Amino acid sequence: MAALAKNVKLQEFYRNLCVSFVGSIRALSLYPQDHPETEKKISNLFLRLAKFLDHRPNLTLLFINGEVVVENTPLPELSGPLEQIIQQLEAMKLQRLVFRRGLSSEELILFLQLLLPMLKNPSGADLVLTKNLERLPHILAGTLPFEAGSELSFKEISGVLQTARQSVLSFSGQLKDLFSDLEGPLSKTKVSLAKETTETIHRMVVTGEMPLKILIYRRSSDPDPYIHAINVSALSMALSQQLDLKESIIQEVGLGGLLHDTGLHLSTSVSFTKTAAITLDEKKRQWEHPIRGAEILLATPGMPDLVPMVAYEHHLHYDGGGYPRQERPRQLNLASMITCITNSYDNLRRNRPEQDALSLTDTLDWMDRRAGALFHPLLLKQFRALVRAQAQEEL
Repeated sequence: MAALAKNVKLQEFYRNLCVSFVGSIRALSLYPQDHPETEKKISNLFLRLAKFLDHRPNLTLLFINGEVVVENTPLPELSGPLEQIIQQLEAMKLQRLVFRRGLSSEELILFLQLLLPMLKNPSGADLVLTKNLERLPHILAGTLPFEAGSELSFKEISGVLQTARQSVLSFSGQLKDLFSDLEGPLSKTKVSLAKETTETIHRMVVTGEMPLKILIYRRSSDPDPYIHAINVSALSMALSQQLDLKESIIQEVGLGGLLHDTGLHLSTSVSFTKTAAITLDEKKRQWEHPIRGAEILLATPGMPDLVPMVAYEHHLHYDGGGYPRQERPRQLNLASMITCITNSYDNLRRNRPEQDALSLTDTLDWMDRRAGALFHPLLLKQFRALVRAQAQEEL
């Protein structure tokens, strides 16, 4: 009876939290931020979140098929009262919302202000959220990392999907901590976190807790850079395993995949942006990130030599093209050529400012047309074999 009463009380807390969240958005849309009604609504929401986060590291809300799910607790009774806002959130591809311990009221207000224009115009909302990740260190928002697909019923794969989703969302939170306030070499604690995350991803892929089939066939279009890093790491280790590389090398390749975009996470003073369009500053940052990432990782104590190499070379092409631009042809490292393939594959499968996500078939066709130019032809053939093999695997 005590457990039942506790569950009922917790569900009531979740309901009130959701109503408070929606009330804060509506108040901010009707009144200025310093209006008493707005301050009251947002303060109420923040206090509820702070109370929960005092006891648990994070709080997850899902908005799926017209329903709200809080911490794996469905709240169907809210589908009617919150129908309009749920539809608006789904239209902007906001299926998951994770609040993490350390959240401040200022960060919460920034997030709510970011949501307002996107609720009216949801086009490119997922990219706007992704561009502002570093401004929201204790909030993760976007689509679910994996889709149910059509080959099997959701009921048949929901258990595997749920485990994989929870794992990826947990890892993405850890990576957000790892890259937060990045201005120089990674600390000893962050290096340990990166290595432990890589080892856990590898173990989960090998044991089937995070099946490659889901990573390859059920990848959503979520542009989240942390989910991208996790996928590149997992796929790079899987391809390395298929090539029969030593276990120690596989782990280093995976670590390189996890940290390949380190240069993109350097702290920046870019203003809070509400557009999905890419700016000139962001283009420059993209072109320079292999150099910046390699410099950070080279200066990081305890970092294997292979990792900064991957960070520097993962955008260099097999035929000598790509960036950073080279004065003469460069002999690329095997780990870099593996990461070039897995990074390109996962980039093509997620939404980006310059291109919407491609289907699996279109992605592989695009890569096939560039075999021998962008990609080492034999390595790409092995990657295609890896993809085909997963088509036959049971979940």
